[in-house]
Amino acid sequence: MKTYLKFLAVAALTALAALPAVAAASDKYSTVNSSIRIGDNTTTGDVHSVNGSIHIGDNSFVRSVESVNGAIRLGNDVTVDEGVEAVNGGITLEPGCEVGASVTTVNGGVSVEDTRVAGDVETVNGKIEILDRSQVSGNVVVRKPGGWNWNKRRKPVYVEIGRDVVVRGKLIFEQPVELKLDDSARVGEIVGDEVTMVGSS
Repeated sequence: MKTYLKFLAVAALTALAALPAVAAASDKYSTVNSSIRIGDNTTTGDVHSVNGSIHIGDNSFVRSVESVNGAIRLGNDVTVDEGVEAVNGGITLEPGCEVGASVTTVNGGVSVEDTRVAGDVETVNGKIEILDRSQVSGNVVVRKPGGWNWNKRRKPVYVEIGRDVVVRGKLIFEQPVELKLDDSARVGEIVGDEVTMVGSS
């Protein structure tokens, strides 16, 4: 009997380890090689994916959101207590979102609309769109890519600061950018040697 019970315990643990989606803890979602979709009106902790996209439903509250290879999309009125971070993938925040730290990605764009970000908004390879009454307490940053030949034949990164947007920090551009800055927007110092202004609405 003891041998049989031991076999059942091992089998149960093996089955749990093989699950691709939700971690054992109910307040944390973690996945490898699978996407995560959180429903509307959900409260949970950290949401992390290694190879898969993440979608957080409307009116939800999460602690943090992080993806290594996959896009991140937050629905309307989502609150993130900490930050939103991607390595290879774009980040989209729908109207009404609030983020308690920074929104950063390396290889992907960032698009936020009517959103409050307590930290920075940052990318290396991808456009940035901060639209429609969004507020960023930190800086908006386009970092310089790594590698000895990073500046060879690269197109400028597109950055748009839209209608009634407030950026309390600086606009820091470590590589060439095309900046569309709405007349109604309020931003801090623009830092960068290769900034081309394009038509504003």
